[in-house]
Amino acid sequence: MFMRFVSSEVDGNSHVSTGLFCAAFALLDEMAPSEYEYSAVRELIGWFNVNLRGPFEYRLRSSWRAPRAICWFRCSAHEHLARARELAMILDDRNVFIRTIKCYKTGYVLYEDDVQVLAQPFADMRFRL
Repeated sequence: MFMRFVSSEVDGNSHVSTGLFCAAFALLDEMAPSEYEYSAVRELIGWFNVNLRGPFEYRLRSSWRAPRAICWFRCSAHEHLARARELAMILDDRNVFIRTIKCYKTGYVLYEDDVQVLAQPFADMRFRL
């Protein structure tokens, strides 16, 4: 099973709800967070920068699929999921609603590792994930 944390914003490329990290960067860039929120979000993002590979940084076999691709956590990535939930709670405190989606199919897999999967959603997944 896979999990994805999403906001209410829709990405122009993938046509599905934007993910947790887009919402976190929007908080830092556009919402004037408190000093505590800013440092907590930066600390969590820093942890992910060290402990989560950026799948878009790799040469993908299907480059035309990449702009439409979205990331999913594996349900076995317990520490990553716990930190993602922390980040979601901070956003929720700022009225940025983050919901969690679980699924068994992610779409056309472009990249995967022990923690995550990057996939272009199948056509029947084009509703707001």
